[in-house]
Amino acid sequence: METLDEMMNQSTEIVAVPELQLAALKAMQCGDYGAFTLVIRQNNQRMYRIARSILRDDGEAEDIVQEAYIKAFTGIDTLRSPSGFSAWLARITANLAISRYRQIKRQHNLVQEMPGDIENMPEATEAWSGGLAMTPERHAAIGEIRLVIEAEIDALPDGFREVFMLRMIEGMTIEETADALGILPQTVKTRLHRARGLLRKALESRVNQATLNAFPFLGKRCDRIVQKVLTRLGDLGIVNSVQRSH
Repeated sequence: METLDEMMNQSTEIVAVPELQLAALKAMQCGDYGAFTLVIRQNNQRMYRIARSILRDDGEAEDIVQEAYIKAFTGIDTLRSPSGFSAWLARITANLAISRYRQIKRQHNLVQEMPGDIENMPEATEAWSGGLAMTPERHAAIGEIRLVIEAEIDALPDGFREVFMLRMIEGMTIEETADALGILPQTVKTRLHRARGLLRKALESRVNQATLNAFPFLGKRCDRIVQKVLTRLGDLGIVNSVQRSH
């Protein structure tokens, strides 16, 4: 069997390799810096996409991702099965993002609050939906078509947008999406169908060609999340401090 270090030198994408997940989780319980780094990098993009699909704000989404990792890693003993680790992280991320969504709503003095299962999530308001925050990194990473796609995805109604992100962009199953968002599988199917129809009207055939690379979370942004989470875990005594200088 390959060692954890050998596995880490392979793809940083989320992979369904039971022995890798098991090895990483066991190493994490010993405070292994490399194991935490591997798990964070594997899950960063999925968690960011989930949070951003709910909040539609890059900075807010990054904050939620950090908090989700801290909550998960400090409560790792409650995880029932290593094979369900990524799905568990997705649920934590979605729940934290929904809570933040509610807080933003209250801060803007909106009367109607979002229900806990986001079944009837209200329309977003101009006060916080904003628009795409363009950074030099994003300018270098994406082209004009992708910008159009991201804008159209952001314009989808609340509830439909999250389903589209998780199913079509992140590739989660119907059951995983339903579990992460706290809705019924049939609701996932209905909302996905509606979301695809809305996007098709705006983008026609370009949707299927370009959406897989939308909302990138790589390079310096990924590194930043890794470092911030590991620093906080070190402060909590969860990661071995001797390894943090590496």
